[in-house]
Amino acid sequence: MRPTGLAARIILFLSLALVPIGLVAYYQTAKLQQETRLRSQLSLVALTEAAALGERETILRAQGGAQAIGATLGQDVDAAECAQKLRQYISASPGYTFAAFLTVDGRVPCATPETPVRVEGNSRLERLVGSPGATAWFNPDAPFSKRPVIVVAQPFFQDGNLVGHVILSVPSVLLPSGDSGDMPPHFIDIVTLNEYGEILSARGGMQGVEQRLPADLDLRSLIGARAQSFAARSGDERTRVYASTTLVPGMIHALGIWGEDSDEARAIAVGGFARSLPFLMWAASVIVAFLAVNRLVIRHIQRLSRRMRSFARTRRIPYGTNATPMPAELADMEADFLDMADAILRDEAQQENALREKTILLKEVHHRVKNNLQLISSIMNMQIRQSRSAETRAILQRLQDRVRSLATIHRNLYQTEDLGHVDAGRLLKDMVEQLRHMTEVAGVRTELETEVESVEAVPDQAVPLSLLAAEALTNALKYGAAGKDRTAKVSLRFRREGLQKAVLEIENRLPQPGEATAGSAGDEPSGLGSRLIRAFATQLGGTLEQGEVDGVYRVRVEFAVTDFTPDETTPNTMPNVPDF
Repeated sequence: MRPTGLAARIILFLSLALVPIGLVAYYQTAKLQQETRLRSQLSLVALTEAAALGERETILRAQGGAQAIGATLGQDVDAAECAQKLRQYISASPGYTFAAFLTVDGRVPCATPETPVRVEGNSRLERLVGSPGATAWFNPDAPFSKRPVIVVAQPFFQDGNLVGHVILSVPSVLLPSGDSGDMPPHFIDIVTLNEYGEILSARGGMQGVEQRLPADLDLRSLIGARAQSFAARSGDERTRVYASTTLVPGMIHALGIWGEDSDEARAIAVGGFARSLPFLMWAASVIVAFLAVNRLVIRHIQRLSRRMRSFARTRRIPYGTNATPMPAELADMEADFLDMADAILRDEAQQENALREKTILLKEVHHRVKNNLQLISSIMNMQIRQSRSAETRAILQRLQDRVRSLATIHRNLYQTEDLGHVDAGRLLKDMVEQLRHMTEVAGVRTELETEVESVEAVPDQAVPLSLLAAEALTNALKYGAAGKDRTAKVSLRFRREGLQKAVLEIENRLPQPGEATAGSAGDEPSGLGSRLIRAFATQLGGTLEQGEVDGVYRVRVEFAVTDFTPDETTPNTMPNVPDF
């Protein structure tokens, strides 16, 4: 598809037209997705809170028990009495395995086991002394019960003053497990955390729980934050959806882990598809528009273009029916093209006939002129034979040579295929062959040497060029000096110089004192040939150089080869030569 083609432009304008609609659709889709995401987050948070109800009740019940114990101890705690009360409470509450009282100064005056409890070296108790408050932590191997427990510490007050903390241990087996069968669909796990981000429990078991949690998330960042849900990569390189909510404010936090198959999870995890819908709609509109334009317009235009190129190349009207009906406008365009092609062929046929007739007529004219000139030459030849004066015979002989030169020109003109151009080199060769009968005059033999290139010239230049060459050759043959072998050498050179210029050179040796020439006493009046040469050079529009150079007489004409330029009137091919 060309970037400036019809399809590309339609796609561009259609895209511009769809921009406002696309922006509105994108905004509405984003708004709807945001609302759907918010509802899905609230739904997952609510499901997580409902699923973690067992953990919440267990922690709250332990807090309530610790508060009840603290209320019965009083401010002045007797160690024996305190231990007795704690053992009685544990016996009456089978859900607890350990109870102890931690004072604000870091002592444990009483506990359910008989073995004293030491605070020193216990990081949990030391932290509790340093930062009093309700808290809980997980102990995988309790020293007294020898099993995993969740330790809940609850402060108690007397007269508004902090007295200490009551500590209770809840066995982890009492918490709900993943095998309970009352979990919602697509549930994976629920993990509880304390205020320090430490894991308290996991429905799926504490073993491998880190692999199910978000890999690049600090769990402490969830504590105290608002309820939320999000998608993240877990430690086992899987994408999961998490819902975070508070179970016990400031103390216990729950993190629900859900699979991607639930509707709420898909609404949270797969958010890019909905936003891409406007772009998909734009792409679908562009594709449909392109297919429609290609089917209805472009392929018909391409077919019509191929038929036009075929007509321009072969000059044949490409008839034939289209298998697929085209629109009426394009059908009318094709019909107009066929009518135009038919009219062009008729006009070209008429022009070819007219040109052929004109060519035949011009050739016939040149042929008749050549015959007439040959007839005049024959009459002049008869007059030469009857003339008794040598001077008269010489004058008639020179006129006969000029007439023969003109006849040669017209013979070449009607023999050539292109009447607008003539091979000037071939014309000069024919001229030389015609003048070879003068190669021996007054007992002096003459040799003609030619170096001629083919140069295309228009008749308006070929005629004066041929006449100039004939006059210059005649003078060279007449006045050329013979050497020791009694042979006068004359040379003719014709060549192209550059792209637009041609040069004609004719040379003959000048006679030395006492040497004979080929001329005779009965020649025509001296100077007429030189005047004709100058006149023909002027008509050529060239530069004439003639004279003696190192004992050689040279005639050199340089002229520009021009193209055919028709005039309103037929130009006169003969130079304006004054009467003598």
